Amino acid sequence: MKSILKDKNTKHPRSRVNFETAGQSHSIGAKATPLHWTHLDDLQAHSSAPSTSSNASKTKDLKELRNLQECVQFIHQWKEEVDQLCKPGSNTKGGTRKAEKTDPRTESSKEECRKLILKWAEELNNVDTLFQQCPWRQESIAAEGQGSRDEGMDPNELGQQRIMEWAKELQSLSMTYGVTREDLALMLHQLEVRKRKLASLLPFLEFITWSLLKDDNKGVVPQLWLLTKQRSWKLGMPKYIPNSVWSWIYSATANVTLDPMTNHPWLLLSDDCKKVQEALEEAEVTLSEQRFDSWPCVLGWEGYSSGRHYWEVDLANKGYWRVGLTTGSSKRHGRFPMVPSEGYWTLWRSTHQFYACTKPDTPLPLHLVPRKVGVYLDYEEGQISFYKMDSKSHIFTFTDTFREKLYPLFAPLDGRTLMTVSSPNSDHSHP
Repeated sequence: MKSILKDKNTKHPRSRVNFETAGQSHSIGAKATPLHWTHLDDLQAHSSAPSTSSNASKTKDLKELRNLQECVQFIHQWKEEVDQLCKPGSNTKGGTRKAEKTDPRTESSKEECRKLILKWAEELNNVDTLFQQCPWRQESIAAEGQGSRDEGMDPNELGQQRIMEWAKELQSLSMTYGVTREDLALMLHQLEVRKRKLASLLPFLEFITWSLLKDDNKGVVPQLWLLTKQRSWKLGMPKYIPNSVWSWIYSATANVTLDPMTNHPWLLLSDDCKKVQEALEEAEVTLSEQRFDSWPCVLGWEGYSSGRHYWEVDLANKGYWRVGLTTGSSKRHGRFPMVPSEGYWTLWRSTHQFYACTKPDTPLPLHLVPRKVGVYLDYEEGQISFYKMDSKSHIFTFTDTFREKLYPLFAPLDGRTLMTVSSPNSDHSHP
């Protein structure tokens, strides 16, 4: 096995692993393909180009434009439905249009839609009450409100901008889950919520509904969403995380480096303390009470006793590993269970299994094993969440009450595993 050498002039393929995944643009939460808003007259190709290519290009552009327009139309219709049902003084039993003779199945679908919106509105009210009871959250809201006033953006313009962003996200999401244009058109006319494919859009529609009810401009809804949904999601069920929520997560990005006073003697760190893997031989290390002497682990240099923090870990070569956080006073010496009662909150990838290290272990679906894992800590809310960044999927969330400083933990468990800690680029703030 080749190790990461201290000589910076020596090149090793292990330290240059390419973690980019094929087809990433089609992953859950991926940003919609940029659309070309072109006039029909401008779609004409150069005279030297074959006519078939011109027609194909024109058809593709028109199809993209039509799909986006349908998404915008749907969001406006959804907004009207939410306003009708949830705003003060509205008649929740009435529709947005004059009563007409319609198919009973359509009426049944609309009634289910109304019940769903009212359920989301009630849930938001309950969550919002808890949210307002946190003093530090109130300060955050006040600061965000001042920021929006300073921007001086016209509210109508801001609203149209948000609807267009939602429409592009809905378009991308529809493609990801295989919702055809015909299915979306049916949803526009009947607000159909029963079909299996369309059910995958409901988390995003709930997020839009929350935003409309809160008149959210500066991130309150992403906070609420993250605090509540991760606690209730069932294991193994893929859940869509809206782009605005990812932006909120990325805003907590931390610059994590590895602490050379904590690594096991058989672990080798890179010069920049961003990579760790098993060494060819045991190293002579400085004695330290914080150094692991049995489990092959290393901690992050900086600990966290407040606030939100997010980092990512590349996991090269499909090896075995453990990732998470631990307290400053937890055990370092000997073998012991790495569970919350011992001050450890970790995921563990072994030979044929994938676990959240609870007591007893919580098995996780193998399709959630990541090549890159995102780790998110919200200290005050007592949440540690893990994400499969290959598909931007939620893996698992620990909930607890933290009373001391927490440190990131990394453990390559075999000779092939190379772990690289990283921070999302500013470009990733808008997935």
